[in-house]
Amino acid sequence: MPKPKNPGSPLRALAGAAGGLAIALAQVQAQAQTLPNIAPTGGIWDTGAGFHFDLGKKKALKTRQSLSGIACGVNAAQQRVCLAVFDEGVEARWATLHHNSLLPELEPVMLSAGTGELDAEGAATDGQYFYATGSHSAKRNSCDSNPDSRHVVRFRRDPATGRALRTPAGALVDYADTGRLWTIMQAQPALQDHVKERACLGAEGGVNIEGLAVRDGRLYFGLRSSGEVLAVDAEALFNGGEVHASVTPMSLGAGRGIRDMVAVQNGFLLLAGPDDDDAHKNLAWVVAWWDGKSSTSSVTPKVLATLDLRPVKLRSCDKEIKPEVITVLKETPQAYELLVLSDGMCDGGPLAFSVPHN
Repeated sequence: MPKPKNPGSPLRALAGAAGGLAIALAQVQAQAQTLPNIAPTGGIWDTGAGFHFDLGKKKALKTRQSLSGIACGVNAAQQRVCLAVFDEGVEARWATLHHNSLLPELEPVMLSAGTGELDAEGAATDGQYFYATGSHSAKRNSCDSNPDSRHVVRFRRDPATGRALRTPAGALVDYADTGRLWTIMQAQPALQDHVKERACLGAEGGVNIEGLAVRDGRLYFGLRSSGEVLAVDAEALFNGGEVHASVTPMSLGAGRGIRDMVAVQNGFLLLAGPDDDDAHKNLAWVVAWWDGKSSTSSVTPKVLATLDLRPVKLRSCDKEIKPEVITVLKETPQAYELLVLSDGMCDGGPLAFSVPHN
């Protein structure tokens, strides 16, 4: 008679667990070793005379160094025209993408009629409208509440020019400004701890919207502070009614939050970098892909590459390099051709990257 097996042996169970842990660690290490470290495909793109603002010299320079969102689309002449937003003031600008250049235009786009600073941190377009969002965050140094930043705006896009559709008097057609997102966020259990008056950025985790994307009538807001993506129905946000909000927690690695996001054919690309805690300021920036499916449990996007910024040489006009903006130049079966722009660099300091996704 054969001897009975002893499946309940503690030593055997311990050995099996240790073996499983070793395999998991080996897989993580192998993935980390194979993650591409991508340098720009060339130098900083030409931005001509740069973005012009009718401000004092010091304030104009600070605004040029504060590009924080971009929304691009192709017009009837097959030009790629972009709305660039800044986290200083309330004015946006147009710029046209050419080969190795991003050429700003003089026409101002007033995102807000108020005198307070919108702190615009994201822009998106679905071809029909342009959208821009304020950060909704408290002021960084004082932690004072900043209601001027709690706005989301939209206006009609002209498919012929790729710019804003305007009335004969110059007003933005179908311009709308809503402050509803603040109360919507307060109603989400996953965000309640972050959406408070005088909630400091950093360790306290005050809300800080940094990314904006749009797909199929839904607006997606990327949070730097806590790493979630909040999605709402665009029409309901501006016109009233149920927004069908969803909050998806993102696992981007310790100390990382969303810095920008953009819709692609089968999901979204996330630009992730240091969150609002100064202890994490030296973390690398990565590009990750998310399929866009909402979830109440944490989702781990597929990290595609780390951005190697070491070859970038700051110019006399630049203060520092902090990638905060991405837009897709071209999407192929093998790679995403991306343009990455930075807060702290004049006119965003545009850099092109080729990020493989297979």
